[in-house]
Amino acid sequence: MALIEMTVEGIGIDPSNNPLVLLRDAERKVFVPIWIGPAEAVSIQMELNAQSPQRPMTHDLMVNLLKQLNATLVRVTVNEFSESVYYASLHLQSERSGVTHEIDARPSDAIALALRTQAQILVSDEVAQKAGILVEESSPLALTSSNPEEVPLADDSGELDKLSRLLEGVDLGDDAR
Repeated sequence: MALIEMTVEGIGIDPSNNPLVLLRDAERKVFVPIWIGPAEAVSIQMELNAQSPQRPMTHDLMVNLLKQLNATLVRVTVNEFSESVYYASLHLQSERSGVTHEIDARPSDAIALALRTQAQILVSDEVAQKAGILVEESSPLALTSSNPEEVPLADDSGELDKLSRLLEGVDLGDDAR
């Protein structure tokens, strides 16, 4: 399975008030929107903003547990998209044995943990093809804008139209990356 390294572009809210995390590849050609829960959106956004809660949130607790158990989160993979549901895995390595264990996880939890541990976020090529939005290199994209009219449209690009429709009404906030 071929994997594409992704980064978090930002957290957004769609027109129906559902939070989503938007992943993008390094070349800014492939964007993968993943709808997530409100608690996970807050957790991811806090990490993106380098904010620390007074007490550990669930994902902070998980990172502390990994440290105490001498385990390292090596990477997370979003490896399947079926019936509008994303599936992800945590790849944890035991520092004692060196053995890597793959554990099923929700993508939102996996992404929140990856951000806290600086682990790679990888999306399978198959998921990117099914759920991703391909943007042509010649078309710059202004994702930091919450104004859909500022998102350029290509005359013949169905993918760019798809991304524009997705982002119409989606607010990635002022801190979009």
